[in-house]
Amino acid sequence: MESIASRLSNDLVNGSTGKGGYFISGDISTDIFRDDCEFTDPTNSVSSLAKYQKALTILFNPEQSFVELVKPLEIDVPKREITGRIRSGGVLKLP
Repeated sequence: MESIASRLSNDLVNGSTGKGGYFISGDISTDIFRDDCEFTDPTNSVSSLAKYQKALTILFNPEQSFVELVKPLEIDVPKREITGRIRSGGVLKLP
């Protein structure tokens, strides 16, 4: 779980390939998630990694947006959970 948490931390802040935090760019390590993984936030729920990535790539301008970890991710091995708190700000791509 340590290696997954490390990769996830990088994806959150920088993106898997450096295109910006995955919340604002969709640049996420696809090999650490199943494609039927459910992504839920206060306003939306998506049950597909591919759909989630696509939605994120069209929503924000990564050059004018940011994601930062407020504190390091926490690992709970017995629960098989990795949790964290982020701060983000973004500029939407509007037509």
